[in-house]
Amino acid sequence: MKKEIAIIGGGASGFLTAITAKKNGKDVVILERKDRVLKKVLTTGNGRCNLTNVNASNRNYFGIEKMKQPIEKILESFTSQDAMRFFEDEVGIICNEENRGKVYPLSGQAASIVDGLRFYTQSLGIEIITDFYVTKIEKEMFDFKIISEDKRQIIAKKVVLATGGKSYPELGSNGSGYELAKCFGHTVTELTPVIVQLKAEKEKIKGLKGIKSDVEITAFGENRNGEKEKICTYDGELLFTDFGISGNVVFNISYVFPIYKNVEFEIDFMPKFTYNEIFEILKKRRTILKDFTMEQFFNGVVNKKLGQFLTKSAGIEKLSKSINELTDNEIRKICTTLKKYRIKIIDTNGFKAAQVTAGGIPLSEVNLENLESKKVKNLYFAGEILDVYGECGGFNLQWAWTSGYFLGKNL
Repeated sequence: MKKEIAIIGGGASGFLTAITAKKNGKDVVILERKDRVLKKVLTTGNGRCNLTNVNASNRNYFGIEKMKQPIEKILESFTSQDAMRFFEDEVGIICNEENRGKVYPLSGQAASIVDGLRFYTQSLGIEIITDFYVTKIEKEMFDFKIISEDKRQIIAKKVVLATGGKSYPELGSNGSGYELAKCFGHTVTELTPVIVQLKAEKEKIKGLKGIKSDVEITAFGENRNGEKEKICTYDGELLFTDFGISGNVVFNISYVFPIYKNVEFEIDFMPKFTYNEIFEILKKRRTILKDFTMEQFFNGVVNKKLGQFLTKSAGIEKLSKSINELTDNEIRKICTTLKKYRIKIIDTNGFKAAQVTAGGIPLSEVNLENLESKKVKNLYFAGEILDVYGECGGFNLQWAWTSGYFLGKNL
């Protein structure tokens, strides 16, 4: 089989590349290694598909290699508003904006996006070949020979690597695209899982598994110059696990891990109250609960087990201590523990649990006017395989749509 353009990877960026190129009169084929396309899209947003974010801009994206300005033109070519118009006017999906600018299909089902895109590509006459695991690409004089694991071959004038990263490998993105790119002389920046659970110091989480709490977390870390700095603050639900921390607030803030060293989180367990307000609340509790022990001090304030843990963390080892014996200084220490509980982040929970991969093909090796390789003519990249990743909240799918559209228009 001979095609003008072969797109390797049947994910979000591959589909937008194919759709845009086909509408521009190009002959395209999508090659997907799994038995179905868009499998990763099906799992996004807890199965609801957070397809974009109305606030998406340059500031929401990062890279291992410095890259802030270069992608601005790409992002502006297909904004979140363009994405919503595309899905509503062409695919037939009604978009629904929720908190913090997150956009979902009104149906609340990621399957709506997957089915809509599949039906739309069929209507355009785009050929999709599944179970085609590309293991080798050979550059011939004017064409590429694409060879599958079972030795099938496809000839194409242009090749797009839209293979994703290494996150959720069972859904298709197993990192094979990086190896294909390396065969053409490309390098790959350090790969790190993001939008992922994090491993923390065991003594700071011991016995807290399963406890949930609405918190505010501020991240601190060493920047590329080795300087310690405050990075960002997010609020949301925190979940303690046997290895560290999870929950939506952790997913939101995990983007800092690849670009900062010695990351430490400062957790505020009572973000609705100031330090002074908590001090007055706890002093009042000392009076109200004077006949009880410290074991009951946090009852009705935070999770009981968490409260007992934080009491000990504040230096009060014996929970049998009478609440009436609490000094103002001890209450101040408890307030500090409640408002500024520090946890050092040791590692992520790995690619199998991650939604996104940070790192990839450096933008310095790609022509940012059309996403073509600077090393091999007619080789292109789209989506997560590039060294670009976004915050949690629809920004990474927006990058997939944007880069796919931008590339498809310029093929």
